[in-house]
Amino acid sequence: MILRLAWRYAFSKANRHRGVSIRIAVGLGIGILAILVTVSFMQALQNAQFDHLRTYESFDFHSVQRYSLEDGRALAKELEGLSGVKEAFVYQDLPVLVVDPTGENHPMRIRAIDAGATLPIHPIAGELFTAEGVALSYRNRFLGNPVTITFLRSGKQVTQVPTQRSIPVTGIYATEYGPFDSATILVTPEYLASLIGSGAYSIGIHASDRSIRNIEKQLSPYDVISYKEANQSLYQAMELEQKMMTLLLFLLILVIIVHVHVSSKRLVGSKQREIALLRTLGFQEKKMPHIFVLQGLIVALIGCVLGLALTGLFFLLYPMLRVYILSNLGLDLTLALRSGEVGFLCVLILALAAFGAYTGSRRLLHVDIMEILGHGELL
Repeated sequence: MILRLAWRYAFSKANRHRGVSIRIAVGLGIGILAILVTVSFMQALQNAQFDHLRTYESFDFHSVQRYSLEDGRALAKELEGLSGVKEAFVYQDLPVLVVDPTGENHPMRIRAIDAGATLPIHPIAGELFTAEGVALSYRNRFLGNPVTITFLRSGKQVTQVPTQRSIPVTGIYATEYGPFDSATILVTPEYLASLIGSGAYSIGIHASDRSIRNIEKQLSPYDVISYKEANQSLYQAMELEQKMMTLLLFLLILVIIVHVHVSSKRLVGSKQREIALLRTLGFQEKKMPHIFVLQGLIVALIGCVLGLALTGLFFLLYPMLRVYILSNLGLDLTLALRSGEVGFLCVLILALAAFGAYTGSRRLLHVDIMEILGHGELL
């Protein structure tokens, strides 16, 4: 009986206030969609940034001290013998200016890295690591072949002298990290040594366990730092960004909370004549709030289901947008939601809808029947 009355007051075609219920449910659905999509993008963006930093830039760990090529490779083999180390390799970055065919300079870097390092670098054409040239990214193929670079190398009279070279391009590569592709030329350590002479190399380390704390003690004698320490300023900036996004999400949730509470009271207020009629017919007043609380729960539940359905539809259509995001941001974002956060949001909305309906109905129960019938909406 109570359930039938609640459904009739919410969505029955005979109900003249049916449009109010529909608008409330649709508003809730759109609000839930906005929150869940924002949260998923925020989490995916931060996870992608740090995953790419760990994979391409600073690796899980890298050495503070620099070594010669021979000593670095010997130490890398020693580090690979540790249980927590997946692989270790030598690498070196050399800042360069690259001149394109129109004469414009582009600041980039040459990264010398052992060919045995298992980085997710995908060859597109030619050979990436050879003793005869360099590899450009697919994005930088406009630089031509050969490519002209300017860099600093040790001089006889002065410490550093600018040197310009034209070097052949032997391969084209691509990765999932746009900033790496835009700024990096790949070479072997031997080829870099032929350009600048003997150099000092760092050691990059990929951990077998994604939790870096588990192997920090093993690596402490080797004077290494983690990717968080190497990118501390960026890490702090992203933490600040996360706090600001959390604040914006809180404000968005606050707007939805106010919407749910006010809408629930408004929904009850639109039924004040029905409440007066039920009281006139002798309906038990203690059961009356149950009808409108259940009505508010039905509307809120349909709004939650609609919001989850819209979010699911967005996730299904996301692969179509993924190419656009990859081409503009240079990041391949994988969206995901935590079921606990989704459940908490839905429970919060249902609880506030029930509370708003309960307070509104209890207030009308204390108003005289004739006053309800003689006035407009009292809530």
